[in-house]
Amino acid sequence: MDLDCVIVEDQLMFLQMLSRMLQGMPRLRVVGTARTEADGLAACEKHQPDLLVLDLTLPDGNGINVAQRLARLKPSAKTIILSGEASTFVCPATLDQHIHAVLDKTQAFDDLAQELKELLPRRTGRASSVADRNPRQKLSAREHEILLLIGSGLLSKEIADKLDLSTHTVQAHRKNIADKLGTTGPGLIQLAVKHYLQNLGPA
Repeated sequence: MDLDCVIVEDQLMFLQMLSRMLQGMPRLRVVGTARTEADGLAACEKHQPDLLVLDLTLPDGNGINVAQRLARLKPSAKTIILSGEASTFVCPATLDQHIHAVLDKTQAFDDLAQELKELLPRRTGRASSVADRNPRQKLSAREHEILLLIGSGLLSKEIADKLDLSTHTVQAHRKNIADKLGTTGPGLIQLAVKHYLQNLGPA
């Protein structure tokens, strides 16, 4: 059975990247996103997800209130907290059995992928090795540039405009990139987002 997930994160770009990454993971469905405590509470009420990926600091309140609401609605649900305050977070006793992990935002994508491996149902057959691929070694300079732009959230037409190429050419590059990396569709986006974040370096 697949896991349904709600993401609550106030920073739009970070929320979009998280959503793309999680949507590319097998056996996981992102059924809702929110940027405020109020919307997060509403999303948990509506979807009652198996997993909540949660920021602590929200513009209208505290993410802990969202986690506590979900714990009451669905006691089996798990929460993964992503926060710049991870090192000082103290888990409330009411959530001790519900919080699966507390991760620092600066390392969120690598650490989140590792934690999700423990929560997601096991797949049969060959396991995906998307996270272990090194795109830079397999792609041309142009393909690597396009991969980074995909990871930044741009669509094919936007990439074409930025690089002064035709959309058809960009789509051909995307296919070649996917073929070289042995992935398709959501898997390519997941890999592109992770590689883009790794190349941002320290802020």
